Amino acid sequence: MNELILMRHAQTEANRNFIVQGRMDNPLNEDGIRQAFQTGVYFKEHNIDFDMVISSPLKRAYVTAEQVNKGMMLHRPIVMDKGLIERNFGDYDGKEINDDYYYMIKRGLVPNQETNDELEKRVCDAILDICNRFPGKKLLLVTHSHVIKSLLTKYVEGFSWESWLHNCSITRLVCDKGQIKIKSYNINPLE
Repeated sequence: MNELILMRHAQTEANRNFIVQGRMDNPLNEDGIRQAFQTGVYFKEHNIDFDMVISSPLKRAYVTAEQVNKGMMLHRPIVMDKGLIERNFGDYDGKEINDDYYYMIKRGLVPNQETNDELEKRVCDAILDICNRFPGKKLLLVTHSHVIKSLLTKYVEGFSWESWLHNCSITRLVCDKGQIKIKSYNINPLE
């Protein structure tokens, strides 16, 4: 069995301005760097530990992972895994998050977008692969909003693509014998 903590990356300017960033490799802003460090402090203060960190290859996730390590005053290894990369939003990358966005995303109407089913399969496959590579480990996975939402829409009744996930939000799950079970989700460590 694996215990996993999925953490959304900290804030970027695109997050602040409600812009879809998808696969764009945006850096954290100053608030984001502070948020990620504070999340590491939160983990330390709440005695939440893990054996290693696995990050999306996008810099906003990787730098979040580095700052969490600093906040915890630990040096857990950080491994990158492309299965944790954000959704390909196709023609919507760089556009404003608004009601049209939610309508199109929910219905799979964005041209050249990774579909909901494709995203869900990719993320579930990535989680199972990570658990097979690191059996019995407690892992922190630093990733993105739609990666986490793909699991929550599948496993949590009432959660939808329109549901809000905080930057640095924490989702806890277990993976046992190929089965994923959500324990808690969208916990805000910055409150």
